[in-house]
Amino acid sequence: MVDVLVVGAGPVGLCAALWAKRLGLSHLVLERGTVAETVYRFPRDMVFFSEAKNIEIGGHPLVAQGPKPTRKEALLYYQRVAGREGLNILTYTEVLGLRGREGAFQVLAKDRKGERTFSARYVVVATGYFGNPNRLGVPGEDLPHVLYRYEEAAPFFGREVAVVGGSNSAVEAALDLYRGGAKVTLVHRGKWVRPSVKYWLLPDFENRVKEGAIRAVMEARVEAITPEGLWLRRPEGREFLPADFVLVQIGYRAEDRLLREAGVVYEGERPRLSSEWETSVPGLFAVGSCAFGPDTRSVFIENGREHARAALTAIAARVRGLTPRP
Repeated sequence: MVDVLVVGAGPVGLCAALWAKRLGLSHLVLERGTVAETVYRFPRDMVFFSEAKNIEIGGHPLVAQGPKPTRKEALLYYQRVAGREGLNILTYTEVLGLRGREGAFQVLAKDRKGERTFSARYVVVATGYFGNPNRLGVPGEDLPHVLYRYEEAAPFFGREVAVVGGSNSAVEAALDLYRGGAKVTLVHRGKWVRPSVKYWLLPDFENRVKEGAIRAVMEARVEAITPEGLWLRRPEGREFLPADFVLVQIGYRAEDRLLREAGVVYEGERPRLSSEWETSVPGLFAVGSCAFGPDTRSVFIENGREHARAALTAIAARVRGLTPRP
C-alpha cells in the first residue's frame, strides 16, 4: 500500500507526485498514456499562451527558445522532470474505478497484461479535461470524417475542411490548415471569434479572412453532418456547407467519471470540495481542471500546481504531521 496514488501524469498530476516525494510520502502515479499525455496530444506546432515560468513544476526551470514554450519543449520538460526526480509512474495503465475511503482505497486499473488492483491510503485525481471534448449533439457527428483532435495540417492538403468553434483551438487550427494547403472554413455560432483568442493569432486570423484565404461563417449552428458536408442554421435560414472533413473544436469538459462513480457529491457541474481540494469522500482529492466541470477557463497549469500543493500538504499532515520543504 502506498501513501498516495495519483491518477494522471499530466503537469498537475506530476506536481502532486513531486510534493508527495518531497514530503516523504510513498507514491504511485497511474497514467493511461505516456508521461504528459495531455501535452503530447496537443497540436504538434502549438505554442503555449503561458510564459515558461508559469508552467514549471518542482523548481525545475523550463528553458524555451522563444518567449513562450512550444508543445515539444514542454513535453520534453515534463518527461525529463519525471525522470530526474525518479517519480514512480506506471504509464499505459488506465484506471477503471476506485472504491474505499481514507486509509483504505482500492484502485482498479488495466494495462496490456490485464486488470490489476492497487492499494493506497489516499487518492488524488488529476485527470484534466483534454481527453473529453465537447460534442455537438447532432446527427452525423460520429462519421469517420468528423474529428475532435487536431495534430497537423499535412493529411488535409487540398481538401475542404470545416473547423467548428471560435476559440483558441479553432482559430489556431484554421490558420495552420490554411498554411498547410487546405481550403478552410471556420464555422462559429457567435458574431465573431472570442476576444480571448491569443493576441498573436487574432490579427493573423482577421487578415486571412479579409483577404479571402479563410472563409468565416458566423452566427451559424450545426444542425447535422453528412458525408458531403454540414447543414447549418443561420439567421437567414438553413445553409449547406460542403466539406471533406469536419474538425470540431468547441472546448472540453472535466474527465470526472472516476469521481462520480466513486460517489462524490456534486453541486451542479462541480464536485463539492474543501479548501484543500478534498471531495465528499474522505481521503479522495481532486486537483486541477478535473474538478471544474465545463469551466475549463478557470483552471490551468499555473493554479493547478497550487491545488496539488495544498492537497499533498493536507495529506502529509494527516499521515505524518510533515511540513513542506522550501
